[in-house]
Amino acid sequence: MGRLTKELAQNIVDRTMHVIGYNVNVMDHNGRIIGSGDRSRLHQSHEGALIAIQRRGRFEIDEESASKLQGVMPGTNLVIYFQGEIVGVIGITGDPREVTKYGELVKMTAEMHLEQAHLIEQAQWDKRIKEDFVLSIVHAKKEQHEALSVQAERIGFQANHVHTACLIELQEDNHELASEMLQQVVRVLEKRSMIRLIAIRNGRQIVLFKEKLHKREPGEDICEGIHQIRSWLAEQQITSMRIAVGKSGSGIAGLVASYQSAEDAMRAGRAIYSNQTVYYSEDLPNEALMVNANSSWITEELVQLWSAFMEADRSGELRQTLIVYFAEHGELNRVADRLVIHRNTLRYRLQRIQELTGKDPKRYDELFSLISAQWLYRLQGAADVEL
Repeated sequence: MGRLTKELAQNIVDRTMHVIGYNVNVMDHNGRIIGSGDRSRLHQSHEGALIAIQRRGRFEIDEESASKLQGVMPGTNLVIYFQGEIVGVIGITGDPREVTKYGELVKMTAEMHLEQAHLIEQAQWDKRIKEDFVLSIVHAKKEQHEALSVQAERIGFQANHVHTACLIELQEDNHELASEMLQQVVRVLEKRSMIRLIAIRNGRQIVLFKEKLHKREPGEDICEGIHQIRSWLAEQQITSMRIAVGKSGSGIAGLVASYQSAEDAMRAGRAIYSNQTVYYSEDLPNEALMVNANSSWITEELVQLWSAFMEADRSGELRQTLIVYFAEHGELNRVADRLVIHRNTLRYRLQRIQELTGKDPKRYDELFSLISAQWLYRLQGAADVEL
């Protein structure tokens, strides 16, 4: 910061006058009044302040001296230092014999306010730099990796440690409410030591990088780190959200890949598994493959296949059967149990699926074609509402 602003000067005036009961003026390094208990004196040049600056210390003014100087009343004036430089003058109006005893106290208070304001501004500046770094990772190209490594060192971020990208998406349609909630989420999470970097990506999403401290155990829906994040946000009544977790990595290339995998997991999860709220990229390799599939004759053919299947299967019964059949790896007993149907009924449905689609779900390759068709169809529909 290094200088007094009008806002800070007036804040110093208001706070100190409340304590000492005398009028206080704050002058800038040019001796102009920028804060005062007497607003009529604002913007005037204060000759006593200029003398204090020349003396690099204190200048006291009695009644006789005041009559000889311009824009001056009896009192005491002391220069304000910041990081070894004079940045202004604090003046207390009154009989010097009375107000001088407050001089050093008010000067110290002013310098403390200045230091505090500097620290706040520095913290805000550091935060903006870190946010810029996160957003640079989000949009990074390979030729920018070296420059990002230098930037990571400047902000004190240890990119060589293993980190995991997480993408948090609020399920809030009201833009103003979403914006307020995003700010609240950042305020809650940026204080947590496990979260190294965090930034608002757009109107509904936040991206963060957390140090990999916990391993996700097989069969667990939520790893320990994500469980903590959800708990912290739940304490603030923020529960309507989706979270996508990327693969872990180190170095700039690892950070970029971690973010990209989290983004792919979010796109795939939102479109294909809309009833879930946490998506792990390691669980969705095939779905992520479809997210990145370029439009071609085969993608169009598969989308048309699923569209025709939906038209023929108005009740959705066959589609549900196919999805459960794929999820249970074709184990007929488990599929029948989940659908609460007889195995003969299941066989009949599988036969009907083959008749309607020309694909035999009992053949793994053709089953994957059918499931891919479903994923591509859902992703195509979700593309219309992408952020």
